Amino acid sequence: MLRRKSLLLAFAFAGLLAIIGGAAIAIRRGSATEQREVAALHRAHLEAGDALSSIRANVFLAGILTRDYLLDPDASHAARYAEQFAGIRGQTERSFQILRTSSQSVEEKTALDRLHSEVGNYWDPTQIVLDWTPEEKAARRAGFLQDRIRHREEIVELAAQVERLMTVNFAAERSRITDADERFGTLLAWTTAIALMLALAIAAATVAHLIGLERQSAKAELELRRLSGHIRMAQEQERRFLSRELHDQAGQMLTGLRMELASISHDAGEEELAERVAHAKGIVEQTLRVIRNIAMLLRPSMLDDLGLAAAVGALVRDITRAGGMEVHAEIDPEVDSLPEAECTCAYRVVQEALTNAVRHSGARHVELSLTAGEGGVAGRIADDGRGFEMSPVRRNGQGLPGTAYGLGLAGMGERVHELGGVLRVISSPGRGSTIEFRLPRPDVADAVFASSGAAGPARVSGS
Repeated sequence: MLRRKSLLLAFAFAGLLAIIGGAAIAIRRGSATEQREVAALHRAHLEAGDALSSIRANVFLAGILTRDYLLDPDASHAARYAEQFAGIRGQTERSFQILRTSSQSVEEKTALDRLHSEVGNYWDPTQIVLDWTPEEKAARRAGFLQDRIRHREEIVELAAQVERLMTVNFAAERSRITDADERFGTLLAWTTAIALMLALAIAAATVAHLIGLERQSAKAELELRRLSGHIRMAQEQERRFLSRELHDQAGQMLTGLRMELASISHDAGEEELAERVAHAKGIVEQTLRVIRNIAMLLRPSMLDDLGLAAAVGALVRDITRAGGMEVHAEIDPEVDSLPEAECTCAYRVVQEALTNAVRHSGARHVELSLTAGEGGVAGRIADDGRGFEMSPVRRNGQGLPGTAYGLGLAGMGERVHELGGVLRVISSPGRGSTIEFRLPRPDVADAVFASSGAAGPARVSGS
C-alpha cells in the first residue's frame, strides 16, 4: 500500500513537471510565433505603404515629365524622355507586385486591379505623345495636360481607396493576432491554475503521506518497545522458571541422592541396602527426566537428531500425556527436508500454539497439520477451546488479541517474519482458535523480497 502511494505521488509529480514543461514550451513557441506574425504584418504593411507611395510619386513624376516634354521644343530629347518614362513604368510595376503580394481581402485585390488598370491607361497616352511632332505638341498640349490632370486625380483617388482597404485589413489582422494572444493568455492562465492546484494536491498528499508514515513509525516504535519489554519479561520469567526447576527439583533430587549414597556407606542390612539403592535409582531417573524436560524447553535435541516430524510428534505425545488434551496430528515427512532455520521456526510456532491451547483455551481437541511443498511449509493448528476477542489495537495493520495470547502470537509473528513468511490468526469468543502459517524456502523468500522491493513484517490477521 505504501509503495502504491509512493508511485502515485511520483507519477503525479512527474505529471506536474510535464505540465510546467509543456506550458513553458508553449509560452516560448506562442511568443515566438506571435512576434514573427506581428513583425511580418508590420513589414508587409510598411512595404505596401512604400509601394503605394512610390506609385503615387511615379504618377506625378510621369505627369511632370510629360509636361516638360510637351514644353520642350527640341525634338532630339524624345529618346531621353522615353527612357525616363520606361524607368518610371518599370518601377511602378515592381511596386504593384509588392502590393499584390501583401494584399489580403478580395476588396483590396479588386481595388488594386482597378488601380493597376488606370495606371496602365495613364501610361499609354504618354507613349503616344512621344511620337508627336513639334506642331502637334503646340496644338494639342493644353487639352492633353488637362486630361492628364483629371486622369491623375482618379488614380490618386483609387490609391487612397486601396490605402484605406490596406489600413482596414491591417487593423483586422492586428485584431486577429491580438485575439489569438488573448486566447493564448487565457489558456496559459488555466494551465497555470491547473498546475498550481495539482502542486497543492501533491503537496497535501505528500504531507498526509509523511504524517501517516510518522504515525506508523511512532506506532511501530511503541510496539517494538512493548515487545522488547515483553521479551525481557519473558526472559526473566524463563530464567526464573529454569532456576526454580533446577533448584527445587534437580537440586533437591541430587541432594537426596547424596544423602542416600552417604547412608548406604554406613552399616546396613542387605534388604535395607537394596531398598536404598532402588530409591537412589528412582531419584536419578526423576533427575534425568527433569533435566530432559528443561533441555526440551531450551532446544529439543530430537529436532537436530531426527528432524522436524519426529520432534513435533514427540511434542504432541508429551502434551497429550501431560494435559489430557487430544491432539490429532498429520505431519508430512517431507518437512524434514527444510533447512534448519525453517524447521526451528515451524517447531516453535507449533510449540507455542499447543502451549497456548493447553494453558489458556481449555480445549479438549486440537487438529494439527504440517505439509511441505516446493514453495515451503504450511502449518495449521485449530482447537475447540473458548477462543478470545481480537484487540482493537493493531500491529502492522492487523489485529492482535488483547489477552495473554498477545506475547506468544507476537513472538510467533516475529519468527515467521524473519523468514519472510505469513502468520494468520482466526478466533472469536466461544468458537475456538485457528493459527495458520506459511514459511517459504530460502530461494522462494529471496525472490519474493526482490519482487516486492522491501521486506515487510509478517502479516498477522484476525477475525
